[in-house]
Amino acid sequence: MKKLTLCFFFLALALGLSAQQAEAEARKAADEAIALYQLDETQAAEMYVIQERRFRNLASIEALRQTDYKFYLQKKNSIREGMMASVQRLLRANQMEPFNQALISRRQQESELKQKLKQEGATREEIQIAIWELE
Repeated sequence: MKKLTLCFFFLALALGLSAQQAEAEARKAADEAIALYQLDETQAAEMYVIQERRFRNLASIEALRQTDYKFYLQKKNSIREGMMASVQRLLRANQMEPFNQALISRRQQESELKQKLKQEGATREEIQIAIWELE
């Protein structure tokens, strides 16, 4: 009984520490976005929710990293695209310039990687996996 109680205690402690770490990461990412896009208080609160959701979703797929890496990358990419869509809806027209620059930069990175891998003779699937690994 004591062992069971101790196991439960340590499991609860580990989950609590994990949640605190994810919350700190979400707060850091939200603060960076707030500074980058110069968000007001309402937008800042929503940005925190978006980042918190992103890190919660990333944590939920972490087990896939070991079991099905390709599916993990697909899910991770979907989470990133969903986050970007949420941020885009959040921003006003005068705040879109840094967002658009980030999109352009990402597309350029993908294009350069794709060209490099094509020259090396990579298959279409290898190229797609490499693009998903970008981040």
